[in-house]
Amino acid sequence: MKKALILIGSPRKKGSTATLAAEAERGLKENGIETKTVFLNDLKIKGCQACYWCKKNDVAECAMKDDMQNLHQLMKECDGMIVASPIYFAGVTAQTKAWLDRLFPYIGMDLSPKMPPGKKVSFIFTQNQPDARLFATPIATFMQMVGLTGLPVKDHMLACDLDTGVKPPVEDNKKVMEQAYHLGKNLIQ
Repeated sequence: MKKALILIGSPRKKGSTATLAAEAERGLKENGIETKTVFLNDLKIKGCQACYWCKKNDVAECAMKDDMQNLHQLMKECDGMIVASPIYFAGVTAQTKAWLDRLFPYIGMDLSPKMPPGKKVSFIFTQNQPDARLFATPIATFMQMVGLTGLPVKDHMLACDLDTGVKPPVEDNKKVMEQAYHLGKNLIQ
């Protein structure tokens, strides 16, 4: 059975980002894909310590022993991933950025990718600002950096003008909910 890993970088388990990730998961499950959802905020992940152990030993592994070890294993076992994060201060959340920094073992010193081939990644971004162009550059940079690992970007979406409890709920935006569903449905073909 094919597997998909869903990483949610929001601290809110019932916020807009988690809601859209759940809709993408529904699309995956309708295709018979087994899913595993991880809230990054629940994990203990230290930032990269720049020890270069992974580079000195030429391995796609990290010397640090924390919850990232389990995530690395889940990433190796899955056929595709969805990474969902709100945009805070013009970029992904600190939880999501810590995950990105710990992908360092999957990038060679010559920038060659070390992620096992055949996997794809799609992204769900949410923001409370209505202008989709506002943070386009940092979002594109984040996706490019993930891509350096060898995870080709399959798709991405940005849902704007959202703020749980303050603005209309994301569930009321049928177009955005449908976009998230199709992002999941099309991740692994």
